[in-house]
Amino acid sequence: MIRGYPSREERTERALRAYTTLLDTADWRKAEVRVPLLSFGLTLAEFRLLEVLNREGALPIVDLARRRGGKWHNIAAMIQGMEERGWLRRAIATLPAVEFKRAHLPKSRQHERRRGQRLIVVGLTADGKAFLKQVLSIHSKLVKALMRALEGREQDSLFRNCRKLREGNPVRFFAELTHVDDD
Repeated sequence: MIRGYPSREERTERALRAYTTLLDTADWRKAEVRVPLLSFGLTLAEFRLLEVLNREGALPIVDLARRRGGKWHNIAAMIQGMEERGWLRRAIATLPAVEFKRAHLPKSRQHERRRGQRLIVVGLTADGKAFLKQVLSIHSKLVKALMRALEGREQDSLFRNCRKLREGNPVRFFAELTHVDDD
């Protein structure tokens, strides 16, 4: 029997099955790496923050929060704990002032010198880099062992598919949301 295209109901079931399997697998894999990180006194969120700073260098707290999908004050609290352990250092950076015509300012402020926006920037200390190097040597070995369930091509494909899910497809997303179901 030649099978045609899947019905709308079959496509919905397939999407839900893929989605729940993805979530379950991610939760399971996170649990597998959580315990070894705790032996270093790190949560998964703290490790990921250290890893981003190691890879990309010092960043403003607001950028870290945006990348992690959290609120800046939650990230700031996590940073404070790691700063107390000597792994991170915060500094205040002032961006250059944006110049514009003085006529756009109230007369009472036209004589004031413009100041740029201030940002709190966070970076790894030398101790933090040394600590992370020690953690990464063990953590990367564990991750590699866990990912051996997939061949290299499959890992590349998984990476591309996850990135594709994060980026989304606005046209397909909108089309699905606005489609009238046949009931």
